[in-house]
Amino acid sequence: MNNTATPTDPFIQRLFSIRDQIARGELPAAAQALNEAQKVSPGDPRLFILGTLMAEKSGNAKGAQEIARRAVAAAPRWSVAVIELALLLARQNQFKEALEQAHRAVDLAPNDPNMLMHGVDIAHRAQHPEQALQWLRRADALVPGNLRIQHLIAQDLAATGQRAQALDALTALHEAHPENADILLDATKAAISLQKKRVSQTLARRLVALAPDNEEYKFWQQIAQGKTPATQIAGDVTALFDQFAEKFDQHLVRGLQYQMPRVIAERIKVRYPGLKLNVLDLGCGTGLLGVCLGRIDGALVGVDLSMKMIEQAARHGVYDRFHNVNLLDALQATPDSLYEVITAADVFIYVGDLSQAIPNACRILVPGGRLMFSCEAATDDEADYVLHADNMRYAHKASHVQALCKAAGFDDVLIEATDLRLEKGQPVKGFIVEAHKPL
Repeated sequence: MNNTATPTDPFIQRLFSIRDQIARGELPAAAQALNEAQKVSPGDPRLFILGTLMAEKSGNAKGAQEIARRAVAAAPRWSVAVIELALLLARQNQFKEALEQAHRAVDLAPNDPNMLMHGVDIAHRAQHPEQALQWLRRADALVPGNLRIQHLIAQDLAATGQRAQALDALTALHEAHPENADILLDATKAAISLQKKRVSQTLARRLVALAPDNEEYKFWQQIAQGKTPATQIAGDVTALFDQFAEKFDQHLVRGLQYQMPRVIAERIKVRYPGLKLNVLDLGCGTGLLGVCLGRIDGALVGVDLSMKMIEQAARHGVYDRFHNVNLLDALQATPDSLYEVITAADVFIYVGDLSQAIPNACRILVPGGRLMFSCEAATDDEADYVLHADNMRYAHKASHVQALCKAAGFDDVLIEATDLRLEKGQPVKGFIVEAHKPL
């Protein structure tokens, strides 16, 4: 709990007990114990830290931050109080100040590996791998040979574009720990990114040999072999969006100028001015389509792999229900002729082969219903659908998508080229599809 108390200190044992109560969600008992502890040691910054944890656990984000700042004010040179404030700020997505406080905490305890690793965690949350790498190297010097630190260094080398160095580091770690699948997986990805075909295939074979039934490992082996997997691994997509759920809207809409849900919502309003319809929103994410559409005279149903994204969407109060499943499974399990509109805004970038999704969508639309979705555009010299190694997203040829829609039974297929969003300051080329099911 602090830098000086020992495990045999009766008071710190009391504090540990309160912390455990908070972790278990026993907040009334923890609050009573905390009040009693404050009588013994009023103004103790350790009590403020516990108060911070309790306020956060109860959902009082503002109160948690106020108490954390009181802890720092009470002990401004105590690195633990400062890093706890930094971690809290990071959890609340206030990354600029979180990094500032993390720097301060590390400066106060420059030789504390734990402090450095907390800083690394904050830097990763803030998507600042360069800073994380600096702190990791310092931690590695303090704790040489630590596998976790060395693996994180290799990952951040890749994240900062130092792919050759990352592969060298991962190869060395793999040789020292040949049964570590996480290291082998990262080494495989690094070799693929460097287009080292023989190396990546060798590493991928070893990876699949460790767990022959692992779908993720087989996915990367296909890529190493120059093949295009039919779809992304569900677990990877879930982990990606779970991580960014709370800051997704701000990053995507404000940062990348993403407007596809608004565009599709406006098309729906034109086609159905009274909004008397049932809508299935595939890959609903944080519910941006629902926000743009508003309440409808019918059912608005969201489908998403990420429960954290669904939790964000539910806050808007416009969706009638959600299904936390893969969109392909959702389509296959849905009865015929149920929805007037099915949407998939920026979703098929995670699904390559649309030969099942589009016919199933047509099946579950009512006669006269419409499928509205967007795709990233593949170039003329690429295959019908391709997985781009630089961003791990699928791009599709408009002509191929149109042919799939026609083959599925849609009688009118409108395709419009558009810029989907920005990436590294440049527009991402794509197209919007509106396919009509005949009456």
